[in-house]
Amino acid sequence: MKDHAPEGFQYPSTRYSGSKRRLVDWIWEKVRDLPFDSVLDAFGGTGSVSLLFKRYGKKVFYNDLLKFNQIIAKAIIENDAVKVTSEDIEEVLQFSSKRYPAFVQEEYTGVFFIDEENAWLDKIATNILRINNEYKKAIFLASLFQACLAKRPFNLFHRANLSVRQASVSRTFGNKTTWEHPFPDLFKRYVAEYNSAVFSNGRRNKVVGGHDALLAPNGVDLVYLDPPYFSAISSRGTNYLAFYHFLEGLADYENWPARISSKNSGFRRIPDSDEISRFTKKAEIVTSFCRLLNRFRDNVIVLSYQSNGIPTRDEIEHMLGDLGKDVRVYSRRHRYVLSPHPNHELLFVAT
Repeated sequence: MKDHAPEGFQYPSTRYSGSKRRLVDWIWEKVRDLPFDSVLDAFGGTGSVSLLFKRYGKKVFYNDLLKFNQIIAKAIIENDAVKVTSEDIEEVLQFSSKRYPAFVQEEYTGVFFIDEENAWLDKIATNILRINNEYKKAIFLASLFQACLAKRPFNLFHRANLSVRQASVSRTFGNKTTWEHPFPDLFKRYVAEYNSAVFSNGRRNKVVGGHDALLAPNGVDLVYLDPPYFSAISSRGTNYLAFYHFLEGLADYENWPARISSKNSGFRRIPDSDEISRFTKKAEIVTSFCRLLNRFRDNVIVLSYQSNGIPTRDEIEHMLGDLGKDVRVYSRRHRYVLSPHPNHELLFVAT
């Protein structure tokens, strides 16, 4: 099958929790011989699997609830030609003498970044908003998100823990050198990575999200599902909005003040929606899985999950079997960035 990616292509690096970037070759090995031409990536995240399918000539529809993830997919899934130039970079990094908004500076002082970095974020977000080309804007925002992740302990925004970065102590985690790297340098690094990931596969690929996966557009041959993981030893499932609410705010900078919750003054989170809660509440997770799989019962279903999750491997197999599916399950030992122990990644292929 033809590889449409340019010579020397690499998937853009990401520090996103649960990213399948290191698993894409394994996933492709298991699905490449399936009879499908179009695919819906219903929980698309930062787009590594969508980019895999795009790379091998499939028509890709990308969906995710979170706006910042949709923007990343706009940059590398829907975009097939537009790249950012060095002149574009210099322009967006050129701050005028006019007064800039100070939302990040005022709301997140001492929370995630130091004062001068907060001021830079307000300025760069404002400059990016002024860009007319939607794909250049998407590349810039995607690069800004990755730069923010690189400068965060644990690469998350789930705690107001700037003190972890600033403390002069020995560490067994993180990369203090990266934390202290100037924002503009990190920003340029990720712009180069996203530019390198732009290519055409001859198809009109589309970002269709923010839909609840239960309502995502269908009409495709294969649906790839990578729902938030719910550990059997946890009382709550993985909540990507809780992890990355700051990036969600940057993605919607003009509307950010109206979206934050006054009830969580510690780090001003964007509150969960009902669609997110369905996969983070233990009482709802099995029902949510049943509804999700039933929604795509007429499609080939490829589902990624982990071996110690709820529902269990056997329960998911039974759910798919009850839909009349022929189910194969593949397993691979894998450790995610935030997990202290290796686990097994499961791939359910239901035809």
